[in-house]
Amino acid sequence: MKKIEVVSGLTLLLLILVGALGILQMHTHPIIPIEPFESAEGIPWRLLVALYVFFVVSTTGLCIIASLGEVFGFTKLEPIVKEGLLMALVTILVGLMTIGLEIEQVMRGYFALIGHVNTTSVMFWMIMFYVLYVIFLVVEMWFYFYDDLIKQREEGGLRGLVARILTIPKASDTKDFAKVIGFVTVFTAIVAHSNLGALFGVNYLPFWHGPLLPVYFILSAIVSGAALTVIGVYITDYIRGVKIEGERYEAIQMLRVILGFAIVVTIFFTAWKFVIKAYPNSTLLSRESVIPFMNGEFAFNFWIMEVLVGLFIPLILLAAPQTGRKAEGVFAASLLTVIGIFFLRIDLVMGGLVLKLITGMTFPSPVYHPFEIMATVGFFALTIFLYYVGYKLLPMEVRE
Repeated sequence: MKKIEVVSGLTLLLLILVGALGILQMHTHPIIPIEPFESAEGIPWRLLVALYVFFVVSTTGLCIIASLGEVFGFTKLEPIVKEGLLMALVTILVGLMTIGLEIEQVMRGYFALIGHVNTTSVMFWMIMFYVLYVIFLVVEMWFYFYDDLIKQREEGGLRGLVARILTIPKASDTKDFAKVIGFVTVFTAIVAHSNLGALFGVNYLPFWHGPLLPVYFILSAIVSGAALTVIGVYITDYIRGVKIEGERYEAIQMLRVILGFAIVVTIFFTAWKFVIKAYPNSTLLSRESVIPFMNGEFAFNFWIMEVLVGLFIPLILLAAPQTGRKAEGVFAASLLTVIGIFFLRIDLVMGGLVLKLITGMTFPSPVYHPFEIMATVGFFALTIFLYYVGYKLLPMEVRE
């Protein structure tokens, strides 16, 4: 094991412990002399809800991108399908963990599934479809990895043991089954994710309300999925000391095209969303809902982090031949895009609550409690750590 891997692994574990402490302190009497989280938050949905949205949007996008190479015949994307599937599994698991640990009564989380079934609730269907998505994704990955797991059985150590355990059930024509299950998986992911968009869209709050929000969620998922796939492939190959070339380079270039096109559509979608809500003939509340983003508390998040860092700079990097034709340039654009999307989730969740008048509620602002910051850092570290572990144990580098 390389020294950089050891140091990185220990650092990630330390950050995970910091996040675990943050979660613990959110739900117990703080040992740190600071105002308790529940009495200090002021608004019902804050950073961890935004983080949940970020992760589940990402898993849908990763699944869509992977399915393009596995299911829908985009052969140039086949070399990065495994990374996409693994990142999709990690992000949905961490995302569900995020929202599960965010709720005030964690031990009552299962009520949403079996305790209080409400078939008229959009949230109920979102939960059910995400559960189905996780099941289908695991089955799809098993079929897709099966042939390479058979080859890995001959290895010694933990990798060989994992391969032998996962290949105890016998299977044939695994790639054909993987394509079929892959279609079901991506369909379920889109349905689940559009339900998440509908959860916001059916709300009476003017910044969220609208029939196109579920569609916008799917569009932003494609942006997230393409960018995160590039980041995962680039960092993985960098740590392995492998130069991105040949089929891997062609896959990166295909992702560059997908990401660039999705960003262009997102720019127009975002522009018209704000123009329509701020238009003089729109309702007063509709116009008031976008003021915090135009020149209020969320203006820096929106104009600098979301629009400039997350959309325009990446688009320039992708379009310019000097940067777009290099893997490093596509990686830089993808990294900036993901940063922008993270702030987009914060703006959507917290900024959308501006007009939610609850007795005793403070005005929403991008100010975060130390415990939720600790938890957020921990969840990001956990995501990277789980991807690393999965990459080490699964036959990611075995290719036909």
